This record gives sequence, C-alpha cells and structure tokens, in this order.
Amino acid sequence: MKPFITLLSVLALAFAVNAADAPAKKKAAPKKAPVAEETKASAKVEAIAKTLTAAQRTKLLNLLNEGDEKALLAIPGIGETRAAAIKKARPFADVTGVMKVEGVGDTTFAEMVAHAKAGFPDKKEEAKPEGETEKKKAPAKKKAAPKKKESKDAK
Repeated sequence: MKPFITLLSVLALAFAVNAADAPAKKKAAPKKAPVAEETKASAKVEAIAKTLTAAQRTKLLNLLNEGDEKALLAIPGIGETRAAAIKKARPFADVTGVMKVEGVGDTTFAEMVAHAKAGFPDKKEEAKPEGETEKKKAPAKKKAAPKKKESKDAK
C-alpha cells in the first residue's frame, strides 16, 4: 500500500508542476475604435490628396483632428456614425489617415477633398446652384369670376 500512495503522490506532484508551467490563456484584446486594417493609403488616395494646396490640406487636417460634431457633419459623406468614428480614431498625422476609419473609402475621401477645395462651404450653400437666389413666392392671385356670355336675344 505504501508504494501505491507514493506513486499517487509523485503523479499528483508531477501534474501540479506541469499545470504551473503551462501558459495562461490570454484574453482577447479590447477592441479599439472602428478602424479598418492598418494599411498604407492607396495610390489613388495619395493622388487625390496631392491635389490639395498646403493650406487646404492643413485646414482639412485640423478639421479632422479638432473639428466638433457640427463641423464634421458639414463634410459631404460624413454622417453621425462616421463623425463619431473619426473622433475616436484621432489624431491623424496626415489627411490620408482618415482612410483607416471604418466606412471611409476612396469615394468619401474624394468628397472630403472636393469639399476642402471648394473652401469648406456649408451644406445649405451647396444645395443652391450657383447664381441662383431664393425666390419668394408671389401671393396667389384670385381668379376672376368668369364673365357671363350675353345671349343673342339681348341685342
């Protein structure tokens, strides 16, 4: 019986040592802001970004890094969800960094650049075609009562 107890003790000790050496399971890393894979901006995006002047590029970068909700929503293609994602992904080192935000693709980036090139107009101004102003509606005219035709007998 003594050898049997000794054998069980050795096995228990070996099992305990083996369990202590095994690496602990790692928990999944907490998810960050909804950011797409870390990839370098495509050649198309770089070409679009190069069409900006230095001043336009700086102003767009400042808007992306420091703009409030209202300023971000003024950018075409940016709604509340994308604006929130942009805020979470800040700061951006370059305007092309916004491409890492989920939901911002080549088309949205091109709209941002066009908005910057246009001088960051308000959405209300964009809705009106150039040269047109709002026309006030004239008050509705009252219809005149139809004239009665005179009968031939009256003459």
